[in-house]
Amino acid sequence: MESGQPEDPITSPSRDSWSINWPGAITVLIVAVVVLLVTQLRGDDDSTDASSAATSTVSATTDVVSATTSSTVAATTTTNAATTTSTTIARRQVLIRGEVKPCRFGAECLVAHFEIEGFDPHPGRFTCLYPNSRSDFGFNDDDVEDACLTGDEGDTITIEVDGVRSATISAENLDGEP
Repeated sequence: MESGQPEDPITSPSRDSWSINWPGAITVLIVAVVVLLVTQLRGDDDSTDASSAATSTVSATTDVVSATTSSTVAATTTTNAATTTSTTIARRQVLIRGEVKPCRFGAECLVAHFEIEGFDPHPGRFTCLYPNSRSDFGFNDDDVEDACLTGDEGDTITIEVDGVRSATISAENLDGEP
């Protein structure tokens, strides 16, 4: 060919000869070696337990000019392990206890203390329920001392937290047992 003239792509010797896509060939070689190693490791250990068995997938993609080489190799052994999950859901409860002692309402007041269990997130508010009234208060901890007070003879106290009620206490039944 004369210099200065463009090369004919159809009859050009460089276009007619074979060439190797080196990045693609190296990728395929790496994938093959990894698959061989994974297969050997799995084959040597016949006592593989269910917790360590898994599916291995190795893939590689190489883009060269406008050609794409893609290889995906997957191991065909899959073992599913049986998993048992035990979840204990804490029951929400308000535990009340009482005592009779002096308070701002008199010498013999019914005083209620309480503790909460199973509340997440913390509710932050509680209500003292009396036979003829109710009072709302805020709190930060899981237990409250001197939460509710009454000096009226024969009164009872129940504590409500986020819709959950405690047992009802009285001067005769300080634990709220039936």
